[in-house]
Amino acid sequence: MRAAYFRGDGVIDIVDVPTPTPGEGQLLIKVAANGVCGSDRKILRGGFNLIPGHEVAGTVVDAGPGCQTRPGTRVAAYIPIHCGECSFCRQGKGNLCPNMQGLLGWATDGGYAEYMLVPDRNALPLEEGISFHEGVVLLDTIGTSGHAIRLSRCWEAESVLVIGAGPVGIGAVAGLKAFGVPNVYVTELSPYRRERAEALGAIAIDPSTEDVAARLKAQHPYGVDIVVEAVGTLPTIWQSMDLVAHGGIVNIVGEYWGKVELERPKGTWMINDLTIIRSFYFTIPEFHENQQMVLEGKLDAKALATHSFPLEEVKAAYDLFQTGNSLKIMVEP
Repeated sequence: MRAAYFRGDGVIDIVDVPTPTPGEGQLLIKVAANGVCGSDRKILRGGFNLIPGHEVAGTVVDAGPGCQTRPGTRVAAYIPIHCGECSFCRQGKGNLCPNMQGLLGWATDGGYAEYMLVPDRNALPLEEGISFHEGVVLLDTIGTSGHAIRLSRCWEAESVLVIGAGPVGIGAVAGLKAFGVPNVYVTELSPYRRERAEALGAIAIDPSTEDVAARLKAQHPYGVDIVVEAVGTLPTIWQSMDLVAHGGIVNIVGEYWGKVELERPKGTWMINDLTIIRSFYFTIPEFHENQQMVLEGKLDAKALATHSFPLEEVKAAYDLFQTGNSLKIMVEP
């Protein structure tokens, strides 16, 4: 089979490798689409030397012993390699599994290949009427952001700010409008992404030319109810805490691995009943809820998939991602 090996230092080799054989509890999926994710840039730059790709949708073509999912089933791949036995997994919360064995496409070879091995319990069946592209969007783009805004009880909010309109941020915008939040703001440097956010009903702000705090406080003098931080930098995390109202919620969904010290000038964060949530991925029941929202027309997953590339052009897909002139990019082996 053809596969894209990420060698590090920006080097990607398209190679022929043996098609894997599923073992006990494993499925072999013929990959239809794999979504480009910003987190994969670490693999592209680093020395991981593997086949990455963790936003995968495709068709089961073979099943090892003990599998319940049958060949021919259309699925999306749930990323956390969860045990399936703990109290969290029994509730469909594999994202919280304490026995997690890593993530598909990081701890294992992933979806930048014609075929991929996936644990049977990680195969999420796609409903009839859900395309493969929509299946990919239902993972990180809608799934991760949807989990964050559910944890924040967004339906109780009058105003929400999303910082960053990349794939996860734009997914948050779509979800917030689907849940009926009346005032959704988004800050984003890319004109392309601001335009896309506005098309979903958000009020877009260019932080390079506007004073974000002044713009928001003109409408919400005491701050917004919720801030969804979808960039993953320390300055934007601090900005989130500065812009949220007393008693509000900051949900950090952006990928940030550094240290966050809570001390602020004059200790103002100590006196405002601030709730800080660090959300991770999504639950399996939420995935099925999101599928139904797409089928009912409440979420337009198709509109969030903006570009497609063949496997041989995966480097060009990442180059486009870097420009900010895209939302979810698909690579199709």
